[in-house]
Amino acid sequence: MQLVFELCSHGPGMPGATRNKVFDGAGGVIGRGADCDWVIADHSRQLSSHHALVSFRDGQYFLTDISSNGICLGDSAVRLRKGQARPITPGTVFRMGPFEIRAQLVERSGGTSPGDNLIPDDAFLQLDSVRAMNDPAPPSVAPNWTDTSTVERHHVIVPTLVEPAATCAPAAGYVPAVDTHERFWRDFSEALGVCLEPLDEPGRQALAVKAAGLLRQAIEGLQQNLHTHQELTSELNTALGRAPTSAERPLMCGAQALEAMLVADRQGQLPAEQMITQAYRDLQVHQVAVLAGCRAAMRGALAAFAPGQLLACFQKQGNTPWIPSSGAYWRAYLVHYQRLVEEDGWTERLLSEDFANAYTEQVRLVSTLHSTCSG
Repeated sequence: MQLVFELCSHGPGMPGATRNKVFDGAGGVIGRGADCDWVIADHSRQLSSHHALVSFRDGQYFLTDISSNGICLGDSAVRLRKGQARPITPGTVFRMGPFEIRAQLVERSGGTSPGDNLIPDDAFLQLDSVRAMNDPAPPSVAPNWTDTSTVERHHVIVPTLVEPAATCAPAAGYVPAVDTHERFWRDFSEALGVCLEPLDEPGRQALAVKAAGLLRQAIEGLQQNLHTHQELTSELNTALGRAPTSAERPLMCGAQALEAMLVADRQGQLPAEQMITQAYRDLQVHQVAVLAGCRAAMRGALAAFAPGQLLACFQKQGNTPWIPSSGAYWRAYLVHYQRLVEEDGWTERLLSEDFANAYTEQVRLVSTLHSTCSG
């Protein structure tokens, strides 16, 4: 199939040889530049040096706008998207600068076989000069201008005259391809929650790089918090020490944390969103449980120095004064306090019993609440 471009309107003084162009199974460049495949002279310089690109693939011709002034469809204001190939349909009129160019698709005519030009073996058997003089002359035949034997040898296609198209509307059923570049920025803007429309391309790229840096900084800070969390729970009491959860293990892998969440797809690994949510939830539960444990430890310490508790300790230790007086009770208290200071078990008991029990119970309650909400 051959593509024939014909100028519908052109400026004065244009050479006739430039009024049409034939593309035969190959593409080319249209413009006023000397290196174009179809050079169209334009003194107004509205036509770019390289205005349009014709391409051919899979039996279909395409036109791509590579100009600075754009390409319109006929008399309408519809423009071709720059850099996007549009299929060429018969009768479509493209306006490039001051020129209107109509496209036609012509089926390649069947060429003559090589045997058609051979002289038969009996061509000279019936040559008779006298008889030939008496035979009537064969009727003259008008030359067939559609004969393409000579044209094929010179690789020049003679276009056929076709009726002008009634309208220059775009072909029905044509759906422009989705601009994947703009779709990426739209999805990125929605995921980030930031409007990118006021920014140009360099501004968007700079924002994307900054967002990636902030993501890395946030993940590193989360890693430090998770390590501190694990060390604190282990130091408070061995009973509180625990192995990292399935959500924390990929996050505690150092520099490989981002790769584990964004790139790697390991068997049995939680999605990155769920890992982040679970890690922050563990930190929140730890903070609430520490507060509950501190309150329990404070209540235990106050209860240990309550008057009734002190009298019971004095009686148990045999320090009850014979003559109950303030000085006697004060001396008994000093002895009791010194014994508590020298006894490490009392402080350990506050952490291992009061604090640990309250911490563990609070973790259980909050974890049950989260699991109920998730279910």
